[in-house]
Amino acid sequence: MGAHVEVRRGIRSASGRAELWRGLRRRLDEYSLTLRLLLKRPLAAAGLLITLLYVGIAIAASFLPDRDVLQTNFTTAYPQPPWWWGNGTPGSWFGTTYPGIDLGMAIFKAIRIDLYYSSIVVLGGAIVGMLVGLVAGYKGGLFDEGLMRSTDVAYSIPFLVFAIAVAYVISRDFTTLNLSLLILWWPPYARLVRSQVLAVKANMFVEAARAAGASDLRIMFRHILPNTLAPVFVQVSLDLGVVIQIFAALIFIGFVPHSGYLPELGALIFYGFGSEPTSYPWTILFPGLALVIFTVGVNLLGDGLRDVLDPRLRR
Repeated sequence: MGAHVEVRRGIRSASGRAELWRGLRRRLDEYSLTLRLLLKRPLAAAGLLITLLYVGIAIAASFLPDRDVLQTNFTTAYPQPPWWWGNGTPGSWFGTTYPGIDLGMAIFKAIRIDLYYSSIVVLGGAIVGMLVGLVAGYKGGLFDEGLMRSTDVAYSIPFLVFAIAVAYVISRDFTTLNLSLLILWWPPYARLVRSQVLAVKANMFVEAARAAGASDLRIMFRHILPNTLAPVFVQVSLDLGVVIQIFAALIFIGFVPHSGYLPELGALIFYGFGSEPTSYPWTILFPGLALVIFTVGVNLLGDGLRDVLDPRLRR
């Protein structure tokens, strides 16, 4: 009798692993199809290339021993132009900004910090929002009503004003700005995922899973959540550019750490703006271009993802 039970358990375990592998293969095939469709669109492919380039720069900059600080040189504090600008500094591709900071290395380090902290805000907000929207949409009733009203309250708070207030009261360091944005970044994802859950849970495969005895957790995370991720991916890619712009704007208007020089694109524009930008235009031109190129790249990628993930928009 015991041997038969062990055999049945082994068969059930093997069939479960086979089902898991088949599901993984289907998901990988879907991702491969999405990538192929994305690469067929020139603008989306350009956005993907720009995004991967910035991610590669951020990873490479993380191996620098002084990745979080900028090396200053007060003996030549005034900005020096790049070698190709005319009377430029030999060997310098981007010149220097005040006070003697090598602009090329500074942008290299700034991309890592901007991408790292913006990813924390966006991905953290997406995870919290997905969980809230998933539970609210699946449970329904008063539970859904309470979560969504709380979401509406959080969504009504202007995040830029909130970040300025928190930084003014607590501290102007980069971590405080990051946490203040993270607190209010989840409501759009909660509303987005909830709307998707309400549509997906009415499908027959959800009813079949419930009839087969699947638990609520299994239904939510195995059957419903994977079918709500497409618009979330699009929103994440778009939000990355938005958060980097917010960081740059906050630091440019004066929320700069009081100690040291911060390798951040908005801070670099701030340093250049304070050193007569009409006389030294490269000090704001190159950090500004780095910011604009990344924002355009992730927006192109987000638009492309929206098209290839929505069957109604595929052409």
